[in-house]
Amino acid sequence: MIVPISNSIFGIRIFYRGVMRIIVADTKEEVALIAATLMSEQILRKMNSVIGLATGKTMEPVYEHFKKLVDSQKLDLNQLHFFMLDEYIGLDLKHSSSFQSYIKQRVLKPLNLSEAQFSFPPANLPEDSAGDAYEKEIEQFHGVDFQLLGVGRNGHIGFNEPGSERKSLTRVVRLTEDTREANQSDFSDRSVPDLALSMGIETIFRAKELVLIATGVSKADAIHHLMNSNESSECPVTFLKSHERFTLVLDREAASRLS
Repeated sequence: MIVPISNSIFGIRIFYRGVMRIIVADTKEEVALIAATLMSEQILRKMNSVIGLATGKTMEPVYEHFKKLVDSQKLDLNQLHFFMLDEYIGLDLKHSSSFQSYIKQRVLKPLNLSEAQFSFPPANLPEDSAGDAYEKEIEQFHGVDFQLLGVGRNGHIGFNEPGSERKSLTRVVRLTEDTREANQSDFSDRSVPDLALSMGIETIFRAKELVLIATGVSKADAIHHLMNSNESSECPVTFLKSHERFTLVLDREAASRLS
């Protein structure tokens, strides 16, 4: 059995704000281990879970720890299905900086999973039909059981930038300069695409459980707004605070503006 997080990592603090569960750890590495453990616990509860995956540097150690947990506990992943949160538009899906390549490199191949177990945002479809196609595919799997999330410096979730509405579904979005700048290091020629296909806020909110992780001082403002501001399209992450099963996992730096 997976050891519960409260017993496996010393020094973490767990508290609640409304329906939110907030876990504060000392280091980024501990945050990653907690997130991986929560995902493993979900699989133990339901072997055929539908799991939503996020990308980015924050998630890299999460998937490394998850691989170790899978190996040490001999978890059976054959009944799982995975949905990706978003994908760039106008980028070859085989490009090394595509999110599809990211997931294949860090999740699919290390865990010896089948590509049939993954649903990738159809960023190669016409823009007016891609979002609907992805929504229908999620419905076919009866929704997402466990959604892993990060947060942008400006409070975006997925690629739901400031200005995104609470009821938004999967759609084409235009990336802000702040987001493109934050992602430039992933592109050797610094040419980050302008557009992406992203699950909407409503799509994310429909998941049965949300786990959002944030590390580093650059995320402290977004976390401060999440905890202290009303729900607002100007900071999309604030919409998640009313989800009935929402866990926020932070390191000390990301939690530095919390009282």
